[in-house]
Amino acid sequence: MNTKQRIELAARRRFALEGYEGLSLAALAEDVGIKKASLYAHIEGKEQLFKQVVEDMADRYDRVWREARDATEGAAPLERIEAIVETLIRFFEEEETWMLTKRMLLVPPPELRLFIETTLGSVETDLQAFEKEQFRLAMEQGALPEQSLEDVYDAYYCFLDGALISLFTLETNRVKRQQAAFTIYKKGVGWT
Repeated sequence: MNTKQRIELAARRRFALEGYEGLSLAALAEDVGIKKASLYAHIEGKEQLFKQVVEDMADRYDRVWREARDATEGAAPLERIEAIVETLIRFFEEEETWMLTKRMLLVPPPELRLFIETTLGSVETDLQAFEKEQFRLAMEQGALPEQSLEDVYDAYYCFLDGALISLFTLETNRVKRQQAAFTIYKKGVGWT
């Protein structure tokens, strides 16, 4: 791993733990084992480094959901949705990832909010199009009763948001609650 990669990895950890405002470039340099002045041979500054971390997060997020999509090619639409749910929960439950996500979404640096929304939003747009298509196909194939696709998807999105937000809590019964919420969601939309 080269110095720039070590800097980015250490920055991801620091941003997750301390947030954008809390990151000290001196502490980051110390983590990497270089002098603060040497950082600037590898990065333009804190903002550029944060943007790189956000872009890396978006790339990893995009990669994991697409891997789940590809691994379930040929499966029934609702099986593909279940695979996406499991994949996203596993992805975001990794401590550093959920801590970084929490900071980016709940307390983003105001001057970088639009950048975060745009960068992660591009991944969300593709993921949501895939999920909606699976629900549409499930209705077309009779695995779900005919109903408003938007309502089914909006309710799904609320379930998924709740499941992912629960990762930010200290609950010990998180998995049980996630499973119960998914079961009730399925019953509500007629998922058999």
